[in-house]
Amino acid sequence: MAKKKKHTLLKVASAATVTAAAAYSGASYLVFRYAFDAANSPYLNDAEDSHPLDEEKAAWFEHSDKEDEFIDSFDGLKLHALKVRNHPDGKKWAIVLHGIGTQARAMLPVLWEFDHRGFNLLAPDLRGFGMSEGKYSTLGWLEHYDLINWINQLISEVPDAEIVLYGLNLGAAAVINAAGDYIPPQVKCAVEDGSWSGMEDVILHMIRMDLNVDGRLVLPGVDLLAKNILHFAVRDIDMHRQLKQASVPMLFTHGEKDPTVPASMLFDCYYACASEKDLYVDNAAGFNETERTPEYWNAVFGFTGKYISESED
Repeated sequence: MAKKKKHTLLKVASAATVTAAAAYSGASYLVFRYAFDAANSPYLNDAEDSHPLDEEKAAWFEHSDKEDEFIDSFDGLKLHALKVRNHPDGKKWAIVLHGIGTQARAMLPVLWEFDHRGFNLLAPDLRGFGMSEGKYSTLGWLEHYDLINWINQLISEVPDAEIVLYGLNLGAAAVINAAGDYIPPQVKCAVEDGSWSGMEDVILHMIRMDLNVDGRLVLPGVDLLAKNILHFAVRDIDMHRQLKQASVPMLFTHGEKDPTVPASMLFDCYYACASEKDLYVDNAAGFNETERTPEYWNAVFGFTGKYISESED
């Protein structure tokens, strides 16, 4: 009888363990999809509606010399970028990366600003968004390899290009990560707007903010899924390390009232950066709002003007 009772207890314990493991796996997968599945991003926006164009900018884009460009990523995805070349004899280029949940066309107001200062433009759709292939967004890690690919593609076409990199949150993380790898000398400076300070940091913050749970418990499970599906470990992605290796001059910008990516992350990035750097904080701006003021653009082009002359055309 005691043997039978012991056997029953073992069965119950085993079932409970299986149930707990299944619940943990399910929670880990939910968080993994929440963080990385591009089609299920909580920040998905229609590109046209998120940054509607006024009449002047709409007319500018309609009459611009624009084309679609495609390259293959290192892992076999077909990636798309919008190229605008209104200054055919100019060598100034801005590579502009959009934010999470949007696509290149959401950056048209930013492209307009750069175009009106004599820059030709390349605006990639990051993997998983717009016309670029891919199921997963990787919070700026695999995207930084794609960015380097775009840089090299542009240089192959325009060897004497003078390039500024510009990225918004997801795009900003890609810019930061790229700055820590080899950057060709044609890249003169970079601007990041609203990046997070690390992949693990932003995943935990998103979970806490949007799901109201402590994500540290499921992070090992998310890490395992990332290794198996994305082929990197979340805890191995160190943006501080990338910044400590940076050589390209960088401007760090952020909105102080950003609830999605805390402004404190700006200072973590700024102080980690080993290259020449500057800082701009908009005290009134929230998430993706900094670029809407003239003061912001004065700061951006005051910075880029130190490395790329504005008077070309």
